[in-house]
Amino acid sequence: MESPNEPSSSSRFCRFVAGAEESVDESLEIDDADEERPLEPRFKYDRILVKNQIATCIAVHEKLLVVGTASGYVWTMDHLGHVDHQYVPIIRPHRCPVTCLSIDEPGNYVLSCANDGRVVASGIGTSGKHFKLNLNFMPRSIAICPSFSRPNAAQMFIVGERNLMLYERKSSFIETFPCKPIFRGAEKDGFITRCSWSEPFIAMTNDAGTSIYDRTEDKMITLVTPSHDVDRIRSSRIPPAHCWLSPTSLAIGWADTITVVVIAEGEKIDNKIQPKRGEVHYQWNVSMLLSGISFVSDPQTGGWKEIVALGLQPASDDATLDEISDQASTVSIGSDSALIPAVQVSVLAPFKFDKYHLISEDRISLNIPKRAQPFQFNLIGLSSYEIHFIMGPRDLVIASPYCASESVKWRVENGMWEEAWQLAKQKASELDGTIWDQRSVGREMLKTYVDEGRPKLAVALLREVCGDSRAEWEWAVGLFENARLSTLLAEILPTGNPQLEPECYQSVLQAALYNDMKLYKRLVQTWSPDLYRTGAMVTETLQRIQEIAQKGNTERTEEENSLYQVLAHLYVYERKFELALKIYMANKDQQIFSVIDKYQLFEYVKEDITGLMEINSDRALRLLLDNADSVPPSTVMTKIARHPRLQMAYLTRLFKQNQGAEYADQAVRLYAEHDRKMLMPFLKKNENYHMKRALEVCKQKGYLEEVIFLLSKGGSHREALDLVLQKPENLNKAIEYCKETDDSDLWDHLIDKVSTKPEHISKLLNLAGSSVDPLKVIEKIGESVQVPGLRDSLCSVLADYASRVRLHEGCRESTLADTRLLLSTFVHREKMAISVRRRHKCTLCERRLLKDDPMPDLQAFGCGHVIHLDCYKQAVHKSLVQPNLCPTCSEKNQG
Repeated sequence: MESPNEPSSSSRFCRFVAGAEESVDESLEIDDADEERPLEPRFKYDRILVKNQIATCIAVHEKLLVVGTASGYVWTMDHLGHVDHQYVPIIRPHRCPVTCLSIDEPGNYVLSCANDGRVVASGIGTSGKHFKLNLNFMPRSIAICPSFSRPNAAQMFIVGERNLMLYERKSSFIETFPCKPIFRGAEKDGFITRCSWSEPFIAMTNDAGTSIYDRTEDKMITLVTPSHDVDRIRSSRIPPAHCWLSPTSLAIGWADTITVVVIAEGEKIDNKIQPKRGEVHYQWNVSMLLSGISFVSDPQTGGWKEIVALGLQPASDDATLDEISDQASTVSIGSDSALIPAVQVSVLAPFKFDKYHLISEDRISLNIPKRAQPFQFNLIGLSSYEIHFIMGPRDLVIASPYCASESVKWRVENGMWEEAWQLAKQKASELDGTIWDQRSVGREMLKTYVDEGRPKLAVALLREVCGDSRAEWEWAVGLFENARLSTLLAEILPTGNPQLEPECYQSVLQAALYNDMKLYKRLVQTWSPDLYRTGAMVTETLQRIQEIAQKGNTERTEEENSLYQVLAHLYVYERKFELALKIYMANKDQQIFSVIDKYQLFEYVKEDITGLMEINSDRALRLLLDNADSVPPSTVMTKIARHPRLQMAYLTRLFKQNQGAEYADQAVRLYAEHDRKMLMPFLKKNENYHMKRALEVCKQKGYLEEVIFLLSKGGSHREALDLVLQKPENLNKAIEYCKETDDSDLWDHLIDKVSTKPEHISKLLNLAGSSVDPLKVIEKIGESVQVPGLRDSLCSVLADYASRVRLHEGCRESTLADTRLLLSTFVHREKMAISVRRRHKCTLCERRLLKDDPMPDLQAFGCGHVIHLDCYKQAVHKSLVQPNLCPTCSEKNQG
C-alpha cells in the first residue's frame, strides 16, 4: 500500500490530489419534472468538484465515508469530505481502479477489491491491522462480515466472481483465510456483480437473479428472478444495487425495476417448523436505469418509509431506456452522436404491490461524460442521519434533507402556499426567527390570494392563519380594507377572543353601509355595540340617509327603511329612547314592542296607543294589559273610540282577564256590528250585559239565533218557539228546543202549532220519540184532515211502543232474577254457622270470649261477630248501640 503526497492535515475530497484547485461547494440545479405542479424536492445537493481523479466506488458508515478511485486510491473521510491525513491517511492498496468497497459494522475495517485480483482489508486509524489476499481470479464483488472486528468473532468476508466464496479466519494468530464456496454458478449465470451481508443473511446477484443465503441453515432460501431481459441488459454493464431496509428486508434495484424482498420465518405445521422463505412485497417499474438505492426511515415506527433511487433517464422525451441500455452494451465510446442521459434522484413511497407514489423527482447536473453508463454512478445512504451520497465519475454529492426554512421557501417560490403554510405550522419552533416563519408565510399567502383575485380562498384560511392573535387579525383587516373587500370579513371577523380595535369593525360596517345594506343591517343588529363606536356609525348612517334623500325620491325606498331601522337600533344603545321610538313608530316596526318591554318604556308611548294598535294589535293589547296601572281601560277606550275593531280586540283581552264588566253592553254592540261569530259565545259566557238591550240590538240586526237564545234565557220560551217555527224547515230545531227545555206546556204549545199543518204531524211523531205522548198528537188531528205518511208514522210509533214494552219486560225479568239471587245468597249466608275460637275477643271489652272458667253467655250476629251477652246488654242500656244491631258493623257504617 502506498500513500500519496499529503497536501494538508485536513482537506476536502477535491484536494486528495496535490495541486488541485480550491473546493467549490455548489448548490446543484434541479430540473422540475412537472411544470404545472412541481414535485417538492426532498434533498438539497452540495457538490464537491473532482477534476483530477475519477471515483469508481463508495461506501459509507455512521462514522466515516470511503471512496475508491480509478488510480487505486482509497480515501477515508468524514461525511463532509474532510480527510485527517495524520491518523487516517490516504492509501493506495491497488494498482488499478477500485471496483468495490465494504465497511464492517463497528467501522474499524474497510474491505476493497480491484481488477488486479487483490482483496485488501485496511484498518481505519492504524497501519498495523492491514492484510491482503491475492486471488487467482478477478473479484467482481465483495462484502465484509458486519462483526468482522468484534472481539471473539470470526473474521469473515465474501468474494463473488462466478462462484461466491466465504473466507473465514477464526483466530487472529492465523495468517491465512481458509475459504469455502457457498454458491457455484454456471457460465450462463454470469458473474456475481453485487453481494451484501446482513447477519445471518447473505444476498448475491448474478444474471440468474438475486439469491439469499441463510448461514444458520447453510443453504439458499430464495431466488428473485429478474424482470428484465438479461441478454440485453447484462449485470456487468448495468449492475444491480442492494440496500438492506432491515435485518430481514432487502431492496434490489436492477435495470428499471425495484424489488422489496422480506424474509419470513417458517410456519409451524404438524409440529414441524417450515424453512424460511423470501416474499416479494413490492415490485415497481421505474422510468430510469437504476444505479443505486437507499431508503428513508420512519421516525415513529423505526422501519422504512420511502425508497430513494438514483438512475439515468433519457435527457429528451424522444429517447428511451432501451437506447441507454443498448449504448451501455456497446464498446465504442467516441461517437459524436452519443447520448448524454440525465441523472435523476426519485423518492418513492409504497402504494400497492406494483404501484407507488412519486414523492419527489430531481434531475441533478453532474459532470456526465458521453455514453454515460449506470455502473459509473452510485447512491448510498445513512438513514440514521437522513443523508445520502451520490457518486459520479468526477463528482461526489451530499444529498441532505431540506431544512424547514428551505422547504418552506421552495414551496413559496413554486406557488404552493397552502403546503408551505402547513409545513410552517408543523415546524413553527424550528422556523422561529427565520424569514419564512409561520407569521410571514401566512401573511404572504393571504396577500397573494387577494392580489390574484381569490379573496374568498383567503377568507377561508383567515381563522387558521390568524388564530387568536389580535395583531394578525388587525393586519388582515387592513389588507382587505386596502383591497376594498372588507365586506368579505363580516362572517369571519372575531367578536371575542380576541376582540379587535373598534376601527376594524367600523371598516367592515362602513363597507357594508355603501355596498350591502342587508349585511349592514344584520351586522348592526347582531354585533354588540361595544365592538365599535356607535356615535361614529350614527353619523355615517345619517350621512348616508341624506345622500339617498338628495336623489329626489318622493317615497321611501327599502334601503332607507333599513337605514332608519339601523339608526333606531343605534339610538337605543345610546339610550336616546325618544328618537328610537319615533323611528319605530314612523316605520311601523314591530321591534318597538321588544324595546319597550326590555327598557320599560311604556311611559314614552302611552299617549300614542292608537299607533301601537295599528302596528300590532295583539302585542299592543298585551302591552296595555301589562301596564293597566298606568293606563285605565276608560282612557284606552276613549283613545281608540274611532277604531271599533281595536276596541273589540281590547275588550276581548280584557274579558279574558275577568275585567271590564261595565263594557259588556258595548261589547254586545261591537260584536253584533263587526264580528257576529264572537257574539253568541259572548252571550253564553258573559252575565254582565242587559238582556233587553242585547235583545234590541239582535232584533235590529235580524239575528234570529241570538234572539231565540236571549228569549230562552229570559224565560220567554213560547215566544222563542214561535220564532223557531217561523220557517217550516226549523221543525227539527223546535223539537230540540223543547227537549232541552223539558216543559210539558211547551210541548202542548208545539203540538197545537204543528196540528194546523198536516205535513208536520208525521214528522213530529217520528222525531219526538218518547218526549211526547203520541196520543196527544193523534187527538189533535181532525177527522177530515189528511195527513201524508200518517200510517207509516203510526206503525213506527207502535213498533217503538212494542219495543219499549219488551224492554220493560226484559228489565223486570232481569231485576227479579237479580233479586232472587241476592235473596238466596242472603239466606244462605244467614244459615251459616258462626265459629267461635279461643283467640277471639269481645269487641266491647277486649277480653277473650272463651275462658277456663264456666263459659259466659254470648251474643252472635249474622255478620259473624260475637260478643259477651252481658257486655251487649250494658251497651244497649247505656244507648251505646242500637238493639239487635252489631256494634262492630254499626261503628264501621258510621265511620
